[in-house]
Amino acid sequence: MAFSRAARLRRLARTLTEQFSLDHHKHGQVEAEYSVPTREWTFVWTDGPTVDQVREASREAEPEAAEGLRYERRLSQETVALGAIRMALTPATAATGVGNGSRICPSAIETLWQNVSRPSPRTDRERALVYAVIVQVHNDHRRNQAHDYEICELLGGTGLAPLLRRTSVLLSPIEILTDHYAPSHAHLAWKYRLTPMTAPDAFRAVHADPKASPELIAAALTLVPALTGTFDTAASELRARLQELKGTA
Repeated sequence: MAFSRAARLRRLARTLTEQFSLDHHKHGQVEAEYSVPTREWTFVWTDGPTVDQVREASREAEPEAAEGLRYERRLSQETVALGAIRMALTPATAATGVGNGSRICPSAIETLWQNVSRPSPRTDRERALVYAVIVQVHNDHRRNQAHDYEICELLGGTGLAPLLRRTSVLLSPIEILTDHYAPSHAHLAWKYRLTPMTAPDAFRAVHADPKASPELIAAALTLVPALTGTFDTAASELRARLQELKGTA
């Protein structure tokens, strides 16, 4: 009887792998694992569909064999990194103390993805940040595997800004200014959450910096349309400084 159920569950696991189009290399196929101590069968897979989706599909396909079956979706290092990044960028998380990583932990990431099928980056920036996180953890620990807690510790300690600098992602003008002036104006918000300075503060920082480079001045001038008329004189001064710097280049 036990062998019969084992055969049926393994066949069901193959069916689910095909049904959900799980890539054997990326997601890993659905596997039926048996625990001798608990005498329980568990379906395990990586990323892909949610536990509820696999449970429903199992019960629909093989209700008798699926009786008492446990389900465990494991998260790849890339998905854990993406979850940690999303949490760091979430205002609600930031408000509860993400500077020290206290709110970014493996269990919180597990909860974040609980009802999300096939978690994946939404943008090239997210994709680049995930790669940067994974590479940094690999380098820090000198192995090709990043554990969940190590990813959380990296973001809680290093923050996102240093990792963003290591990517090829282009920064917006306000981000260029924030990254340069953050140590004295918006250090923690930028370092941990990539929250840029306000346009007026960024503009003032450049205007007050006698050593501002042409790139910084040009970035500041792109902010002028969003500023009030009280910045007109300062904007004219920056344009003059930019022309002077270009003339001496």
